[in-house]
Amino acid sequence: MIKKVFCVAVLIFALSHCGKISMAPVQMPPLKAAKMNHLWVTTTDYQSGLLVGIDLVQKSLEPLRIPIHSDAVVRAPKGSPYFYVINRLGADNIEWGDRTNGKVLGQFSVGRATNPQDIAIINPAQAYVTRFQSNKLLKVNPRTGVRIKEIDIFEGADSKDISSTDPDGRPEMTWMNLQGSHLLILLQRLNSEKGFEPSNKSQLAVLNTASDRIEQIITLKGTNPVTEMKPFSKGFVVGEAGILGQKDGGIEFFDSNLNSLGWLTDEEKLGGDIVDCLILDKNRGLAIVAKDTFGVKPTTQLVLFSLVDGSVMSVVKDSGKYSLQQLLLDEERNIVFVSDRDPKKPGILALDSRSLVPLFASYYQTGLPPYHMVLAE
Repeated sequence: MIKKVFCVAVLIFALSHCGKISMAPVQMPPLKAAKMNHLWVTTTDYQSGLLVGIDLVQKSLEPLRIPIHSDAVVRAPKGSPYFYVINRLGADNIEWGDRTNGKVLGQFSVGRATNPQDIAIINPAQAYVTRFQSNKLLKVNPRTGVRIKEIDIFEGADSKDISSTDPDGRPEMTWMNLQGSHLLILLQRLNSEKGFEPSNKSQLAVLNTASDRIEQIITLKGTNPVTEMKPFSKGFVVGEAGILGQKDGGIEFFDSNLNSLGWLTDEEKLGGDIVDCLILDKNRGLAIVAKDTFGVKPTTQLVLFSLVDGSVMSVVKDSGKYSLQQLLLDEERNIVFVSDRDPKKPGILALDSRSLVPLFASYYQTGLPPYHMVLAE
């Protein structure tokens, strides 16, 4: 439940935040050049937001800083010179610009109070936008914002399976993943009438981008998918948090044919609510886990878990507060980037993905606490 997790994070951040966050850059050792040499990060203190662009291979790491909404995520499609910022509820627009100089080139609305969640760029003239508070997937020109069509998620394959049991009439569509000619769309299926608690099922919709029809609806093993679809063994994994505080979720693995192979691990073994996850290799995975989410002292831990039995192998980092946010794997350099929203020292930690030892003594500083990050050329 992205909305509920976001609200919990806002409350915890507000209670712990004190003083002005420094914007002074820290000189970081340059990384070796690779295909993906830039890190784009949305940052927020839940009052204001900035898009930060970090050049990973230059000694001078004074980042680009671009004003954005306080609730936003970013996409930087491969082969494209542009970034796309999804400004969520309260702004309800897509902002796009030039990655080389940070110049914003355009912005367009996706509908008032529709709360956009993600954008999938198909080509320079076509893109899809998921909207949390609408049952219609938006197809647009990603540069002009001209609407091509709206696609009702309740229409198409197994549509009754979605609409007949959805309590508020909206599927709560969130993250997307393009696989060839098919677009995978996560449907959280929350009940907004009961504090955005998960309904009886969450699902994965499969859209044929040639026909713009939903061809398949797959029911997830758990409810409330909160993570992006992360690659693993020609398929992907997704973290399902269930009801926060109840340890009823897990990390589900789908093969290349979209067959579910069940959970690689679950929240009982991990010891808390799933915040994010990724797979390191055939034997190991990482997860950010929230503990005591609604308790006196909520915290987040970065844990290493076994793909053999799902057990926790070690605690890589204990934040001591609710601050760890996202994991991002740089496979070329064998680096895991970990975003830390600690209000006193926000930034991005770089770990060696093999040893899980920090590469540097300092974080990549982002000014405002980091929220969502992507790698780009």
